[in-house]
Amino acid sequence: MSMYRRLFLVIFLINLAIAISFATAKMGSMDRIAAACLGNLAAAVVIRQEHFINLLFRSFSSVPKTWPLWVRRYCAKIYNLGGIHSGCALFAVIWLVTAPTLALSWAIMVLLVMQAASAYPVFRARFHNNFEMTHRFAGWLSVALVWGLVVNLTKDFNHPESGMTLGQALINTPCFWFLFVITLCIIYPWLHLRKLSIRTEVLSSHACRIYFSDRGYVTPYPGSFVRLSLDPLFEWHSFAAIAEPKGTGRTSDYSVVVSKAGDWTSNIIANPPTDIWHRGVPTCGVLHVAKLFRKIVLIATGSGIGPCLAVLKAGEVESRVLWSTRSPRATFGDRIVDDVLKADSDAVIYDTGRGGRPDVVKMAYSLYMDFEAEAVVIISNPKLTYQVVYGLESRGVPAYGAIWDS
Repeated sequence: MSMYRRLFLVIFLINLAIAISFATAKMGSMDRIAAACLGNLAAAVVIRQEHFINLLFRSFSSVPKTWPLWVRRYCAKIYNLGGIHSGCALFAVIWLVTAPTLALSWAIMVLLVMQAASAYPVFRARFHNNFEMTHRFAGWLSVALVWGLVVNLTKDFNHPESGMTLGQALINTPCFWFLFVITLCIIYPWLHLRKLSIRTEVLSSHACRIYFSDRGYVTPYPGSFVRLSLDPLFEWHSFAAIAEPKGTGRTSDYSVVVSKAGDWTSNIIANPPTDIWHRGVPTCGVLHVAKLFRKIVLIATGSGIGPCLAVLKAGEVESRVLWSTRSPRATFGDRIVDDVLKADSDAVIYDTGRGGRPDVVKMAYSLYMDFEAEAVVIISNPKLTYQVVYGLESRGVPAYGAIWDS
């Protein structure tokens, strides 16, 4: 069972224990059910809050390298925290179903079910833009309706003899504080919405590199990503930030590599913008776990070299690179290729235009053994990532890759 599903199972067991305690103690009143619903919803939202994600990643990635490898292997699974998000979100819906069938409750339930359905992996992958807009707009509307529901219920339950005003009654209910945290987490990233000036270097018809010179606002670090958009209300895309080390004669503070993978990226390459929207703060990604190990093998295909380059430039962990792509210099330019070779002179750069598709699992295992590495991290497409992680872990090799749960 994957770590993602194990975390989902933990959330299921916690909610089952709460349900049993309500049943045995006859505590299944409306306010307690509402608290259970909003408690799950708050956890689902907080676990996706950028600062909380960064706190978890930094905490788990700060485990000393002197600790046993099996401990560090489990700590490196922190990027599976999406299992908590999906589990808590689902059980928020389930708790809501058990509440009285008020019109407002049903409206909220319909919105939450829409979000849960659109997040199902098959639909999310095929209709990602619809998933994103459903999550955003239905999410905002459901939170607004929940505020109305909580205020009205508190008003109904607040008896005159209690001597409390509506405001006093609200701040004494768990639901109010759960909802306060949810609302704060939703608003916070938008407080960091900025339109930044950029310089775009078109590397080829397949890729470009966007340079930013505003580290005063955004300070990326190895293994972090930033969210970019041309239309901030409707579509956002995440890219690994490649920070330029100080004292290198840099012409920018950091950059991102964009490769053609859809209409949005194709438009960026064909019509390079001079400014772009940025939201939130740099957030930890799977490559942040690299610092848990003394030596690692970094595997990248295509533009996956961008996130890997951020780790290579930082020089925090000794790395061996396996990069598989078509015509690397023609597609991504000499500078990126030279930066890879500068960081790892023994890097394996495989040109698929000449040799066809390689056996990445076999090559990765060979590099892992020869380099005496402690782990392997891959940045690639979902199919190859799952194939490599499964192939290496079945051989007893600690392997990590993105799980596309957001």
